[in-house]
Amino acid sequence: MSIRLDPRRLGSLKLLAAEAGIRPGELVTRWVEERLDAARSGAPAAVDSDAVSLLAARVDELTRRLDQLAGTPVAAPRTEATAPTPAKRGPGRPRKSPAAPTRKAGPKVALHDEIMAVIRELGPQTAGELASAIVARGRYQVPRSGKPLDAATVNARVSNPTYRGRFVRREHRIGLAVE
Repeated sequence: MSIRLDPRRLGSLKLLAAEAGIRPGELVTRWVEERLDAARSGAPAAVDSDAVSLLAARVDELTRRLDQLAGTPVAAPRTEATAPTPAKRGPGRPRKSPAAPTRKAGPKVALHDEIMAVIRELGPQTAGELASAIVARGRYQVPRSGKPLDAATVNARVSNPTYRGRFVRREHRIGLAVE
């Protein structure tokens, strides 16, 4: 099943999901399951007017923040916004890992550029050695997945047809192609 959302609403959904520590799809699934359970029992979905007003205020605040980021005119909030309460961990939801990777502020460094920089600095390396050196340098941040950088990721980037011409492989080591 797939759904289409207005980009603003999608942005709000992503922010709400990030604050709850789950993926947007999981948040939507949870909402749909709550509605289905309420419909199955024959009772209307439990509506807490305070929760609805807090949610509306939060959505307005998120919309305002998105508008500011996008540089579009800011709409006035519909209601008096109160300080939103942080999302609480529900039953069955895992806690966020304290070792979860955090993004560092600064310019994004492309993996292939970081591989080339390490090779220039240390010479030809195996994919595992390159991955370790890149992690030690701390400049490259893994996008979206949060999965730690490993030899397979380095091998995939070096083998990618877009970047293949920049690297050579000799005796299980990755080096730079003649520039």
